[in-house]
Amino acid sequence: MRRFMLLGMAAVSAGLATGCTEDLFAPGVGACPAFCPPEQVAVVDTMLLDAVLADSAYRGYVLPHEAGAMQLVADPGGALPTSRVIVRYLPFAERLLLRAGDTTTGAVLATDSFGIRVSVQARGGAGLELAFYRLPVTVDTSTAFGDLDPYFADSTRLAIVALPDTLTADSVTARFAADAFPTLDADGRAAAVGVELRAVDRGFVLLGSLEGADAPIVTRYVQLDSAGVSVPRVEGKLPAVDAFVAPDVPPPSADLLRVGGAPSARSLLRFTLPPRILDSSTVVRATLILVPAAPAVGAPGDTLHLLAQGVSVDVGAKSPLIPVAEDTVLVQRVAVPVGVADTVRLDITTLVLAWAADSTRPRSIMVRAVPEGGAFAEGLFGSSASPASRPAVQITFVPPLNLGGR
Repeated sequence: MRRFMLLGMAAVSAGLATGCTEDLFAPGVGACPAFCPPEQVAVVDTMLLDAVLADSAYRGYVLPHEAGAMQLVADPGGALPTSRVIVRYLPFAERLLLRAGDTTTGAVLATDSFGIRVSVQARGGAGLELAFYRLPVTVDTSTAFGDLDPYFADSTRLAIVALPDTLTADSVTARFAADAFPTLDADGRAAAVGVELRAVDRGFVLLGSLEGADAPIVTRYVQLDSAGVSVPRVEGKLPAVDAFVAPDVPPPSADLLRVGGAPSARSLLRFTLPPRILDSSTVVRATLILVPAAPAVGAPGDTLHLLAQGVSVDVGAKSPLIPVAEDTVLVQRVAVPVGVADTVRLDITTLVLAWAADSTRPRSIMVRAVPEGGAFAEGLFGSSASPASRPAVQITFVPPLNLGGR
């Protein structure tokens, strides 16, 4: 068994709540000190520097087109690449209902204009603008960042919408002219749009996606033929594809643990804890300590949220996670601001208690971002192969009492 290094041990003693006392009415029965525990309750705080036996980082759990949000980044001259959002919409109809609840339809005579509503879930920076561009309807999830360069140009720009500096979480709408999509009919009445962020300095915007039930919706304002009379109608369409893309960046060292980013990365850690603590003591609190190898990377002003989850079976990268209630996630997740390199402390008390109660549970934990795949924010931490910055576990526990007096 590996030797555990116990550092910074502190013990706090207190009398037993149900202490032994003399019974004046029954002399000799239950009398102290013969029947009292010879020890007092001690609370011990211990740092285990080699509790993590092995760890690995894996990437690709949630791809950008699968994420519940899409991040646009503007970082002129910075280290983070600019990102773009691409959206291809379901085809518009040739005929629409003339009245709600009726089956009578009318042919579309003309298009008056278009509008796209996007949901802004979070933002950082000032002087932000969303620029919309017309894209070919061939764009899909395999389209690379560089392939889009010819279409993010002045000649294909549809509109620019300023985001008020007071806007935090709301929706904005961009309006396009009737001829915004000149090949609409030739493209099977389908349309595709690209979005880019502009900023005075640096900034980011997190937009809602179809997967997050907050999709960018396109609306077509048309005129229908109703028995020779032109009547206005509105038709809205959801995306067939929505995603955000960015240039490829070199991966960090394989010796580091990675959490977050896009596509999302997770880190699996395998633990061994002393039987004296796990099997014989009462664990009060357990904390996983991750030492950053570098400041958290991502969009300026963004925040990475981390969560430690147990696994039902340890099969490496495909280990299924034990579900966690959403309200519990909000409490247990830890916020790591981009650009900050502070030590991260994750509460794993409930996981350690579950290991103590059931010896068949795998003693493994997956650390992931919440939410995943929708932003570039990523944490880089030392692994068990990094002597100076390896993960550690801090445990507060109550050792077993010696009730026998010997």
